[in-house]
Amino acid sequence: MSARRARVPAVLAALALVAPLALASLTALPAQAAPARTVTLVGSLQSELGCASDWQPDCATTDLVRDPGASTWSRTVTVPAGTYEYKVTLDHAWDESYGPDGSGTNGPLVVAGDTRLRVVYDEETHRTTLTPQDLPGSKVTAADRSLARASLRAGLTRERFYFLMADRFANGSTANDQGGLTGGRLETGLDPSDKGFYHGGDLKGVTQRLDYIKGLGTTAIWLTPSFKNRPVQGSGANASAGYHGYWITDFTQIDPHLGTNADMKTLVDEAHRKGMKVFFDIITNHTADVIEPAEPGDHPYRSKAEFPYKMADGTEFDDRDHLGKPFPELDPKTSFPYTPTFRTPADAEVKVPAWLNDPTLYHNRGETTYVGENAL
Repeated sequence: MSARRARVPAVLAALALVAPLALASLTALPAQAAPARTVTLVGSLQSELGCASDWQPDCATTDLVRDPGASTWSRTVTVPAGTYEYKVTLDHAWDESYGPDGSGTNGPLVVAGDTRLRVVYDEETHRTTLTPQDLPGSKVTAADRSLARASLRAGLTRERFYFLMADRFANGSTANDQGGLTGGRLETGLDPSDKGFYHGGDLKGVTQRLDYIKGLGTTAIWLTPSFKNRPVQGSGANASAGYHGYWITDFTQIDPHLGTNADMKTLVDEAHRKGMKVFFDIITNHTADVIEPAEPGDHPYRSKAEFPYKMADGTEFDDRDHLGKPFPELDPKTSFPYTPTFRTPADAEVKVPAWLNDPTLYHNRGETTYVGENAL
């Protein structure tokens, strides 16, 4: 038993001597280098660039060169006039190929004459760009600068606008969803299930999302008309609400569906604090439909040629003769093709400022057809 035990340390010692030698021999083996990748411009232009034929992925003549320290490969080539298609292939084979947008679709190329192009392929996005070099007339002259003068509204043309409809953006408070009105959707204008009615968005919702808006790169918010509207116009299938802001009755008050004047001031102050401007969209060429013709039936548009304007005494006149001048005295009963009347007694005083309630300030020519003189 003792002799057998004595052999164990000797065997272990021998293994201990062999193991380092084996490990040393393994670590001494050279690392296997990964094969170098190739990126090749292929397409119907390869024969023009020196390859034996077109669409040849193993033609080294149109290989791109790796840009040091970058994820891009590039090459400058001169392409003669013609219409071509192109893409890039990897490793001189069709196993992996990419069009200019990173997909497998070929890219189009049309040049009118010999054109030097810098070809750049990005291995991270697989996109390829072609940039013309040495374009004629690339030097800007004094005459060129005189043709590209600064805009008279240079400050505003630099703004990046975000056009925003408050009712469709974010609902910061459900308390104003009905605009302070009671009843169903035809009374309050609220029906989030119908695209033609209010959905509940408001100015508080916009204020709460200012960081998001600014994060888009916005420098100026353009609000759709935000003043108080007639909540619902039309009847039956033609009924819809003023969520868009185009049926204004009060130009001094924010639409209660969107909030209050104080809410608007808060929005503007907070936007300014974040470095953004706020622009109002103010509709000045029409208001809510509270005036209608007294004549029964349909009311197609009546042109000035057939129905000239008339002074209060019945004398005909051309409104164009009074541009920039006071109009002659008018009478609702005699001056217009249709006799204007208010739909209800309350409508006669519903608009603010009060001068908007004067029916002689409207054309009273019937329904527009957006053709000819009534196109606007």
